Amino acid sequence: MDLTGKWKYKEDYGYGVAEGELFLKQEGDELSGRIIFTDKLNDDEAYMLQEFLIGSLEGHKVKLDAEEFDIIHSEHEIDYELDSWFGVLVDDDTIVGLSKDGQGIEGKFTFAREKN
Repeated sequence: MDLTGKWKYKEDYGYGVAEGELFLKQEGDELSGRIIFTDKLNDDEAYMLQEFLIGSLEGHKVKLDAEEFDIIHSEHEIDYELDSWFGVLVDDDTIVGLSKDGQGIEGKFTFAREKN
């Protein structure tokens, strides 16, 4: 199983919804990449950022951790905590699981592989 490629990302974390794209590279069981997404808190303006990731694939378990982030666009100042994703490969093109950020806020996410 090679997870290298582009994936659609959607997450609901109770306070809002994040949507974007995940770009993964796999070498052996090691994963790296970046995720670019728009985050829309319930009552606030949406903002866009990217996080740079490292992770691993163990069997059908996928773990990704953000190491740093860049704000791409925001109309207001944001205080952002890095994310971690813990998922399961349910088929060759879908990863589902839970995320958690540095503040302890959890969400449910889906990564769906984009076809070329």
